[in-house]
Amino acid sequence: MLSGLDAAGIADAMGIAASMGSGILEANRTGGTVKRIHCGWAAHAAVTAAGLARTGITGPPTALEGRFGFLQAFCGDRVDLDALTAGLDEHWELPGIFFKPYPCNHFTHAGIYAVLRMRARGLGPADIDGIELGALAPVLRTIGEPHEEKARPKSGYHAAFSGPYTVAAALLGGGGLGVFHEDFTDEAAADPGRLALAAKVRCVPHARCDEIFTHQFPAVLRVRTRSGSVLEERVDANRGGPGNPLSVEELATKFRLNASRRAPAERADAIIELTYGLAEVNDLRSLTSLLA
Repeated sequence: MLSGLDAAGIADAMGIAASMGSGILEANRTGGTVKRIHCGWAAHAAVTAAGLARTGITGPPTALEGRFGFLQAFCGDRVDLDALTAGLDEHWELPGIFFKPYPCNHFTHAGIYAVLRMRARGLGPADIDGIELGALAPVLRTIGEPHEEKARPKSGYHAAFSGPYTVAAALLGGGGLGVFHEDFTDEAAADPGRLALAAKVRCVPHARCDEIFTHQFPAVLRVRTRSGSVLEERVDANRGGPGNPLSVEELATKFRLNASRRAPAERADAIIELTYGLAEVNDLRSLTSLLA
């Protein structure tokens, strides 16, 4: 109220604050674009926490397992304290990180990659009579239902959670590594050509995908062409994960395209060189100056 927000703005601020505090996913159900910054906000909080610790600010030593700690707050009586130290210094999560190649819901990624592989074999929009996107049964509520809404997303944000739309965007030749931010504007989501193609896509449960879940979000894409043939492409391992990694060049391209939206291209290139050991930074102050 003090900053001049109206009732809707105050409600948005409350929803954003709740997301910043705990990463809630209510936006997936009722709307709100704050989910886009969840990972970035977590990284921001980590950097801020490290900076505060360097200046002498201290945290409670039992922040995780204590009576009023993180685990009790989020897990209650179901907390597994042994999980905190199981495999400590032996098992590392870092090698299992997934780098998302496309700026949309992760459940749509295998379908996008399947389309890109079909495009590489010569499939074009004019060849399509119908498309069946087989996916995990649990994710169909996110990317495929109800079909009418997913085939005609209400906004660019809704389009990022649509199996039919993302398949259409990839088939029509999106930017970046297959689809990019410009494919998820409100204008792009209302494009008649994309919507006409999205209307030909049906999302269905697929038993093979269910077998692979939960460490992958696979897809089986079946395309019926105007000539009567049926093409199939299976993606068992998501692009960007350890089973189907992005190349160094693809990672650099993703970073460059994202960074150059807000910073000079030469700064993005300098950070890429630093990341892959092509440049040297001798101290934290130099790195901070480069990133500023």
